Amino acid sequence: VQAMIDAKHAFVPFGGETENGFRKFCAAHAADGLKCSSAGTGPAQVAVAIKTAISALEGNVVPQSVKLPLAIVEDPNFKEGQDYFPDQSDNFFVGNSFPTCGINFSAQEIMGQ
Repeated sequence: VQAMIDAKHAFVPFGGETENGFRKFCAAHAADGLKCSSAGTGPAQVAVAIKTAISALEGNVVPQSVKLPLAIVEDPNFKEGQDYFPDQSDNFFVGNSFPTCGINFSAQEIMGQ
């Protein structure tokens, strides 16, 4: 996106992962015509995998496939404090909550580590 701005090229729709920096950029330039979609499962999917592995090691029957919901947001629905965090670094992934799997990490918890 920054390269398009630097080249003074008209915006085209962009898609990206759930990184805070990408989402902040989308929100900051929405009024300039930038249209974005951001989706992914984020690093918290590892927590689901570990919980599943532990359950299997404890002798429980585990599903052969686990489908995680995508944390998705699209223009014009980027909400500060929910979908992106202006005061936090760009390099963390937003959307680390899978309530049906008992995984609920907030951005504040992640950044506080």
